[in-house]
Amino acid sequence: MSQIPREIIEQVREASDIVDVVSRYVDLKQRGINFFGLCPFHNEKTPSFSVAPNKQIYHCFGCNAGGNVFSFLMDFQKIQFPEAVKSLANHYNIPIEFDSQNIGSEIFSALYEIHEIAVKLYQNNLFSKDGETSLDYLFNRGLHENTIKEFKIGYAKDSWNQLVLHCKGRGFSQSQIIKSGLFTYSEKGIFDRFRDRIMFPIFHQSGKIIAFGGRTLRSSEPAKYLNSPETPLYKKGNVFYGIHSTSGTIRRDGYAVLVEGYMDFLKLYQQGIKSVLALSGTAFTKKHAIVLSRITSKVVLLYDGDQAGANAAIRAGWILIKSGLEPSIVQPPKGMDPDIWIDSESTKIILSKIESPKDYINFNLDLNKSSNLKGIDKKKYIIYLAKEIKNIEDGIIRNDIIRIVSAKLKIDEKDFIRVMKTQNVIQHYNDQNIIPESSISFTGKIEKAQIELLNLLASNIGSTRDYVIEHVSLELFTTPLLKKLAEYLMNKNLSLESSSIIEYFEDKNERSFVTKILFNQKQSDVSEEIVSDCIKILKSEPLKQKINDLRIQIREKELKGEDPMKELNVIGNLRKELNDL
Repeated sequence: MSQIPREIIEQVREASDIVDVVSRYVDLKQRGINFFGLCPFHNEKTPSFSVAPNKQIYHCFGCNAGGNVFSFLMDFQKIQFPEAVKSLANHYNIPIEFDSQNIGSEIFSALYEIHEIAVKLYQNNLFSKDGETSLDYLFNRGLHENTIKEFKIGYAKDSWNQLVLHCKGRGFSQSQIIKSGLFTYSEKGIFDRFRDRIMFPIFHQSGKIIAFGGRTLRSSEPAKYLNSPETPLYKKGNVFYGIHSTSGTIRRDGYAVLVEGYMDFLKLYQQGIKSVLALSGTAFTKKHAIVLSRITSKVVLLYDGDQAGANAAIRAGWILIKSGLEPSIVQPPKGMDPDIWIDSESTKIILSKIESPKDYINFNLDLNKSSNLKGIDKKKYIIYLAKEIKNIEDGIIRNDIIRIVSAKLKIDEKDFIRVMKTQNVIQHYNDQNIIPESSISFTGKIEKAQIELLNLLASNIGSTRDYVIEHVSLELFTTPLLKKLAEYLMNKNLSLESSSIIEYFEDKNERSFVTKILFNQKQSDVSEEIVSDCIKILKSEPLKQKINDLRIQIREKELKGEDPMKELNVIGNLRKELNDL
């Protein structure tokens, strides 16, 4: 835990609005008193992630994730508690003394720190004598200095150990150095991974740097771009370049423009087209689509203006449709990349094309010259379309595409559907709403009775809580986690504010489970009958279990020819105790 004074933590939590914090990363819509959106912690199409502003907590009814503002940042950004407190304190302009030495050796904190060291080093390199050639290249490509500085573009010197030396003596372990992805490791030692390359930092949506893409200017290099490998921070399949700067604009404008390269993104952004994102050195994936679905439902694919770009756009389009998103296409003039196109055409004209893009299905049909296809070529194309369309779960969208395709190809809809039904297509898009195996769940009769009492103890109606405390003893809570929560709730000196209670639990799964209870806390006056029934269950079930255990002992003694009278007497006493409840 941190060394931040408790009163400062309380001040930060009280100043932080959970709807404000969560909505920076999740598109929330109000329903009743709560807000709902797509859960950022698991894949889903129907919003099950709920934020309760009156309690200042969140809970996902799909994966059971839950907590307060601090735990949301900890889980979303993969940071520790002190860093979450500092982040919110900075956002709400609350002065705070924070000793980074108290964070500990937690891997994510170390990796973020290493990336911060790297980005500062690379930026300094770029604006030094060693970086002149690289800086001139960026200027010649049309980037302005303010754009270069805004996105922290830098230069890795042609050195085997410049970054190694900058990280030396800062307390990083060898494991942390290797896991950062910024170094290579061999029996000869540890060396810088990136050398003599222009460095494009890749940001997490929260604004933290998690990886780099390095471009060489040497024609002899086999790989023009070298990207960070996957690390605990960086998963290529769900990261977009620039999302930290443009997600708010995308939400406002109602669509995202997706390009393939860093320079495409930077040039469009620089020219005022700011609803833009770029892929991060990989092909478009289902995970990319999930990330997009949290901020928009419409995606304009602006890929390179060659055959390879068109084919990549087609592949991405199918993934978007199957993920419930609406793709459309804008294609630059033949042979042009978007960053070249923006130099040769006015921003106004390109923006007008983005705002009136080509329908994806019509683009697919035109690209494949569907009106000219005949015989076996037409059959192959129909089968290709049928396989893709069959995987679209949304019946309305699927039927609409079938209608368009059938009309364009001049075939009967029934014939197309018949072809579609004959295709043995494996579904890859049914992994939503999977509840993690590690989530806590209590289903037994005794646990349910304890949870019912905890709901009453967490009530914001004082008389309800007082009644339960008066009639229920702590000894009735036999499950360790539930007893821990009961100890807190039965202590009248502790705050009953939901967001404060959650901080009493450091384990993520415990925190999520407790949040679920607090979401369901009783809002009405206590029912004496409910309390009485719960007490009876909690007292009677252990007695019943003891009686069953004794019966087993009696049978074992009888089989051995031994006298079970002692056990029979105990059962008699237990039955009397049970009847007296």
